[in-house]
Amino acid sequence: MNSKIDFTSNDIIHLKENTIEFLQFKKLNEFSNKIKHLITLRHGGVSDFPADTLNFRLAGNDKKENVFQNLKLVTDIMNISKEQVFKGKQAHTDNILIINNSNKNNYKFEDISQNEFDGYICNQRGIATLVTTADCNPIIIYDYKKNIYANIHSGWKGTIKQIYLKAVHIMHEKFNINYSDLMVCVGPSIKKCCFSSEDESFKKQFTDIWKDDDKYIYYEDNSKRFHIDLSYVIKKDFLNIGIKEDNIIIPDICTKCNSNSFFSYREARQKGYKDYGTMATIVYLL
Repeated sequence: MNSKIDFTSNDIIHLKENTIEFLQFKKLNEFSNKIKHLITLRHGGVSDFPADTLNFRLAGNDKKENVFQNLKLVTDIMNISKEQVFKGKQAHTDNILIINNSNKNNYKFEDISQNEFDGYICNQRGIATLVTTADCNPIIIYDYKKNIYANIHSGWKGTIKQIYLKAVHIMHEKFNINYSDLMVCVGPSIKKCCFSSEDESFKKQFTDIWKDDDKYIYYEDNSKRFHIDLSYVIKKDFLNIGIKEDNIIIPDICTKCNSNSFFSYREARQKGYKDYGTMATIVYLL
């Protein structure tokens, strides 16, 4: 594989088909007759440096036709049409769209909607949603009994807003799901090893919400720079609403540490690149 690392583990499988590298969750694959999903790596597409090569970011300097071709390469291996993929504008909000056959055409990927949504809920077949990430957390929430999913983009801003909990509450209120039936799968993201700061006011945004900061924040030896474990607080929030621990999958894959395999916003900025690419998380009901 181009990444030179096989990320297959007890929870995920690292696949390559044609030129495309992607990850799938083993737990979701148990329901492959109902739901398709994948999370792309950064290899196998047509985009140029520094968004090389499988880039899905339309807001950068990459040519749009490159991004559209990348989408086709991925949808071809999913055996769906790129015209079945829908997305709004990501803006680190907690806005969630219940997408269905009545509104989906407002969010065709290639039409580049300016309506801001960072999460999608869908219970209708034939609709694929896509979120992009480059250090942020892509979160798939699935109820195998009701056959409904949420596809969520949750960076640190979205995590503070607890967008993923908002999605679950909407699924409960609108579709009567039971929290204990949910599966949560969180894709590669920046981990505590690389998510750090020295800004105490930044830290306070987290400690105002999660009080047990000794469990998810730790300082380096100089006692100035601290690291935040976003995976911990996300998992804690899901556990607190009754999702079973065995149904919460968060692989320990840091996008910044593995920037040769995944796009990383922080890595690109530290290297002084003027642009960066993003991966795609695509979910689709059969």
